[in-house]
Amino acid sequence: MRSRLSLTVALALLVPVLVAQQAEDTGEAVFAQYAVASDHELASQAGAEVLAAGGNAADAAAATMLALGVVGPASSGLGGGGFALYYRASDHSMHYIDFREEAPGAATAEMFARREGDDEQTAANRSRAGGLAVGVPGEPAGVEALIEQLGSGRVTRSQIVAPAMRRAREGWDTTPLWERFSRWLGESLRADPVFGRWFPRGSAFIPSGHHVDNPALARTLGEFAAHGAEPFYRGRVAREIVRQVRAHGGVMTAEDLAAYRVAVREPLVAEHFGRRWVTAPPPSAGGVTLLASLGLLERWLPPSLRAEDSVYFRHALVESWKGPYTDRHLYLGDPDHVDVPTAALLRGERADQRARVFHPMLAQPTSRYDLPLDTPPRRAARPGGDAGTSHFCVADAEGNVAAVTTTVNLPFGARFTAAGLVLNDQMDDFAREVGQPNAFGLVGGAPNLPGPSRRPLSSMSPTIVFEGDRPILCAGAAGGSRIITATEQVLLFSVLFGDTAGEALARRRVHHQGDPATTSYEEGMDEALVDGLRRRGHDMQSLDHSAVVQVIRLVYGEDGAVTQIQAGSDPRKGGRPAGH
Repeated sequence: MRSRLSLTVALALLVPVLVAQQAEDTGEAVFAQYAVASDHELASQAGAEVLAAGGNAADAAAATMLALGVVGPASSGLGGGGFALYYRASDHSMHYIDFREEAPGAATAEMFARREGDDEQTAANRSRAGGLAVGVPGEPAGVEALIEQLGSGRVTRSQIVAPAMRRAREGWDTTPLWERFSRWLGESLRADPVFGRWFPRGSAFIPSGHHVDNPALARTLGEFAAHGAEPFYRGRVAREIVRQVRAHGGVMTAEDLAAYRVAVREPLVAEHFGRRWVTAPPPSAGGVTLLASLGLLERWLPPSLRAEDSVYFRHALVESWKGPYTDRHLYLGDPDHVDVPTAALLRGERADQRARVFHPMLAQPTSRYDLPLDTPPRRAARPGGDAGTSHFCVADAEGNVAAVTTTVNLPFGARFTAAGLVLNDQMDDFAREVGQPNAFGLVGGAPNLPGPSRRPLSSMSPTIVFEGDRPILCAGAAGGSRIITATEQVLLFSVLFGDTAGEALARRRVHHQGDPATTSYEEGMDEALVDGLRRRGHDMQSLDHSAVVQVIRLVYGEDGAVTQIQAGSDPRKGGRPAGH
């Protein structure tokens, strides 16, 4: 059984095959008081259980995240990290918690460079599996920060942890995604004591619908319930993480874990299409890229062309991503360690200059949208994969909204566990060396090279959209470099076309990331749109799936009160929302 991911396999495994999206299965449910939209029904139910007990959106987000780590360990968990964007209704304030993983203190810019005697696959795999691939986990600290800084205080930590701990102890049924991943990764997964016990006797893979549990993780969750994040950074769990990482060839130390802190950052905010968009700042590249794209679309789409889908609209979308993706490749990294020119990249004059390149009937080469900044060094730094990723949204009865994206990077992370936790392989989100590709063929460079305590660049894009002072949309995605384009499209479909949450998810999507020079489109897209783009000069390439988006749409009555909460879990992964 093959255990290493080639580029083709990695892209194929990014998210599950697109499922049929019939009207009765859009992934949408409508609620009146509160809702959770995640990519697994049991995780959505965990968040809703905490809301029903009196918790707020932050409490429910913590419960949902913990449950996702149990039932979806290929995508997220306490051995990973992510970003949380939060709107607090009581004072109309925005909060952004960066709990992204960090490189160990012994990390160097050359640690993943090719060594003498390496073939290409051996060199590449060091940042994708095994101990060197593991970054210092941030999720335990992120969950704790949500509860302590933004939680209601009306539910205990034990109540928040209870749904996940119960599920880890009693078990759950696997999904088709498990079978898909384990067929490719079976050999390496079987070698781990937690993963290995999920394979039926004599089976080379984990079949869909197979009942599994994780008693080791249940014990670890019990420690979180009793002591919060402390055991993960200075206690038993920390010691087990270090032991396993070093046993698998890594360099992480107890001091690395003890030094970890979440970073509280200012989210990016901009006005586009008459709404206020609040989104992720660096070290996520998602927000910068999304806002730069919106700035171009606002210039290219006259009001008469904003009301419905069209070839022109899709053409403008594709063109709007070429320049911003080039910028993110060249200039973005960890703002605590490199100078990230965010303001310069989002300047109106820059958008004006780039907008003049646009031709309404012809696709332009990406190079025509490249506007060099006077900001050396200028060497391409491409983003990582974020394939083993989950996003979810929560809206509560008080008006609070949470958008959270969390990841272990590639499916099942570094492919081994500690204390029941799947450990991330987030080091592959750094540049392996200047000019060398990561698992998704994304070439790295100086701004995103590994170094002590650095946080790797990400595509994660948790976003909340406001109309006036009221939140109307919450969205984000899982799916590598497609996260940004998928999130933006779902939000625009709702903002411009008036789509419900389910309708916005059901529309087929396009994607372009500057390099390679191809426009991807989902199978099932209207042939007239595909043909129209091809006639404009786009090199069209079909794909069976896009990123997996979770979205909540809030509908208000004339009195300003919420009349509907439309919660959508993308049917591309088969999740379901929950609420009341």
